[in-house]
Amino acid sequence: MPKITKRFMTLWAPAIAGLIIIITLSFVELYYSLKISDGIGLNSKKAGTPEGKKIFYKLGCVRCHNIRALGIKGGHVGPDLSGAYSDVKKVYKEDVNSFLKNPTGTMYFVLLLNRLSKEDRKIITAELKKAQNIQDKMKNKKAYKRG
Repeated sequence: MPKITKRFMTLWAPAIAGLIIIITLSFVELYYSLKISDGIGLNSKKAGTPEGKKIFYKLGCVRCHNIRALGIKGGHVGPDLSGAYSDVKKVYKEDVNSFLKNPTGTMYFVLLLNRLSKEDRKIITAELKKAQNIQDKMKNKKAYKRG
């Protein structure tokens, strides 16, 4: 059996393990999003409505994310998306629609085989903007009550 070097263990082993985890999670996400996408469907694609919120279920976003400001309970693997509308601009220096069109990081792998349509991105962006406004109002109320 070949001798495993210390360099391999410190540099390559964690990188390979991380890549395996990312690929596995991507395929799991793809499986669940394909499994549930036919079951929910969107009767109305109007953003800002209860029907608009269904897109997060249709596309499987709730497998990893909550959107508390919209009352959407989901997984805890990814961050709460209530503040994503402004967070994406701060972190990635682009708007939500552009980020969803060309995602980076973990979302690149999640959306690699499940690209979003222009209409889906438009609805998601509108819903996340609504969530951001709700979250901002809640923060302002809390700050007002303390002051």
